[in-house]
Amino acid sequence: MASAQILTNGKALYAYNGTEWVPLNTAGNLVNSTRWQYTAVGSETSLSGNDDNGESLIYTPGYEQVYLNGVLLARDSDYTATTGTTITGLTALTAGYIVEVIAYNNINVGNTYTQAQIDNKVANTFERWTKTVSASGTVISGLDDNAVTLDYTAGLEQVYVNGILLAPEEYVATSGSAVTLDEAVVTNDIIQIHTLKNFRVPNTYTIAQTDDQFLTKTSASSTYLSQASASTTYAPVAAGGLVQIVATSIAATGGSGSISSTGTVSFTSASAISLNNCFTSNYDNYKVIINLTAASTSANLQPRFRLSGTDSSASYYNAHMYLVSGTGTGTVQQDANISSMSLGDYSSTSQTIAVLDIFNVFAASVTPFNYQVGMSYSTASRSFVGAGIHNVATSYDGITIRPSTGTFTGTVQVYGYKK
Repeated sequence: MASAQILTNGKALYAYNGTEWVPLNTAGNLVNSTRWQYTAVGSETSLSGNDDNGESLIYTPGYEQVYLNGVLLARDSDYTATTGTTITGLTALTAGYIVEVIAYNNINVGNTYTQAQIDNKVANTFERWTKTVSASGTVISGLDDNAVTLDYTAGLEQVYVNGILLAPEEYVATSGSAVTLDEAVVTNDIIQIHTLKNFRVPNTYTIAQTDDQFLTKTSASSTYLSQASASTTYAPVAAGGLVQIVATSIAATGGSGSISSTGTVSFTSASAISLNNCFTSNYDNYKVIINLTAASTSANLQPRFRLSGTDSSASYYNAHMYLVSGTGTGTVQQDANISSMSLGDYSSTSQTIAVLDIFNVFAASVTPFNYQVGMSYSTASRSFVGAGIHNVATSYDGITIRPSTGTFTGTVQVYGYKK
C-alpha cells in the first residue's frame, strides 16, 4: 500500500511505493513540490520571504498545504493564500511554533498539447440549455435564459426538470430544436437540456475517405499485376540494357514453330520462320539473334523485313560483306538492289550463329542494318561481317528468317535496345 509523509528534517515529500520511500519532488517522479519551513518568533499572523533554510515562499494558490506543528490547516478558514508569495489570516503564532508550506508545482510533460491547444483542436462535446419556465406548457423550444437557441442531436440529449433527469419515454425529442414533455411544467420550473455532441477531431480522414486513399484487397488484385501475370505481360530485361520482345504471332513455312512466354521462337525443318509485330514504337533499334543447329542443305541466310504479315521482297536491299575463311583468307562482296538481306553462306554440317542489328525499322524511313555471322565446322570455321541498308522509307513491324534453299532448324530471339 502506498502512503505519504512529510519529513521534518529535509525538503522533500516522500511516498511509499510498496518497497521503499521515494522523494516525490525529484527528477523522474510525477509530483513536483517544494517545502518551506519556518520557526515562529512570536505573534506572526502572516508569513512571506525566506524560511529557516533561506528558501523563498512561492506557491500556486489552491495548490498549497499549510501545516502548523505538523497539523494541516484548513484553507480559507485557518489561513488565506491568494498572492503566491504570502500566507495571511493566521492566528497569532507562538514563538517556537513550526510552520510548513508544501507547494505543489505544475507538472511539465513534453510533447503534449496545452489546454488551449486542445480546445482549439477538439469540438465542444457538451452544451447545456437552461430555461426558467414562465408559463405552463409541454413544448420546450427557442431561446433559454442565456439567449442560447435549443439545438440538440436526437438521441444524444438529456432532459432535466428541476434537476431530475427524465427517462427518454417521458418526452419526445426528434426534431433537434424542440422537446415535447409528457407532463406539463409550471411557472418557475427549471428545464435543463444537456446536448452531447459528436466528438470531432480535425485533420483526420473519415472511413470512406480512408478507403479512397488505399486500395482494398479486391481493387489491388485488379490494379496491380501478380508475379504470375507480370511474368507473362512483361518480357525479361536482358543484360546490356536489352529487353526481350515477345512477337504477337509467328508463322513457320514448311515445318513447325513455337514461341515461349519470354519470346524465344523455335522452329524445326522450316523453309521460313516469320515473326509478326515484334517491332513497335517502343524501341528505335533492335537486335536479332539467329541460332541454326541443323539444315537440310548448305544455303545462304536471307532475312526480309515484313509489314502486316507480308514480306518486303522487292529489290530494296543493299549491303557490303567481308568474308574470312578458316584459312584466314578474306573476301569482299557487294550486294546491290537484291530482294533480301544476304548474311552469308552456312553449311548443313555446321552450327551457325548470326547477330543482326537493325536501326529505325519501325519508323517511316530507310532502315540501316549490320551483322556478324559465325559458323563452326568439325575441322574449320568461317565468319561474315557486313552492313547494309533497306533504301525505301517504309515502316516495318516484323521479320522473316529464311534460307536461300532447303529447310533449317534453330531459334530466333528479338531484343529491343532500351531508349
